[in-house]
Amino acid sequence: MNNVFEISSKGNGLPTPSFNRELTDPLRKELADAFINSVGKCMHGVDKTGIMFSAGIDSTLIAYIAKRFKSKLFLYSVGTEVSEDIRYVEKFAGKLGLNSKKIIIGEKDVIDYYKKVQSLLNENDFMKIELAIPVFICSLHAHEDGVEVILTGSGAEELFAGYNRHLQCFLSGGDLRKMLSDELRGLYSKDLKSAEFIASVNHCELRYPFLDMRVIELATSLKPELNLSRQGEKKRVLKAVSREISIHINF
Repeated sequence: MNNVFEISSKGNGLPTPSFNRELTDPLRKELADAFINSVGKCMHGVDKTGIMFSAGIDSTLIAYIAKRFKSKLFLYSVGTEVSEDIRYVEKFAGKLGLNSKKIIIGEKDVIDYYKKVQSLLNENDFMKIELAIPVFICSLHAHEDGVEVILTGSGAEELFAGYNRHLQCFLSGGDLRKMLSDELRGLYSKDLKSAEFIASVNHCELRYPFLDMRVIELATSLKPELNLSRQGEKKRVLKAVSREISIHINF
């Protein structure tokens, strides 16, 4: 099962964003239910599930929800010894009683992995290679652990306006709706196609809870400006949904 396969490299199959709804209590609950259901579908029938884990809300939310389903979980976090992700994963995993693997890399490792991934992709696009490196490292370790399915937070930034460029567009009065729509439709060809190939090299499959069609439909029905504030806050809707989910599953 991989729901992103419904999305072609041209973005066909995606719901057309309406971007016109307010975040009412019923809609927030509906989005929370859809996301919980999406995580469950991604894990259905899987004995061991990996999660590409960072200190961000996306992977944290996935891990919280995933714990309720019947699959052994492994959290994989890649970074330097002083990176926030590495410090956070151990504390988070310990709190929930989950297996975690801190994959600490140095400057030489980054160079070596860059060359390896560049060779595999036969690609010179720096951004594609940079995004694929953590996938290669995590899937390599996942394969060693007998994990074949890895969940990632891909799509959360595009659905809930999580990048600084989204905030700058909002603050400057730009066309945020067009920016998000274009990015979502280009997500597969720009990022996910390469990442999926790299994971497959290590016999792993990537799955994306945020890219479930129902989640996309609901998220893109909301006014995207609701995600941002003049004070610089991003992903406000996702934060509200996470609070709703905490009620559902008793974080």
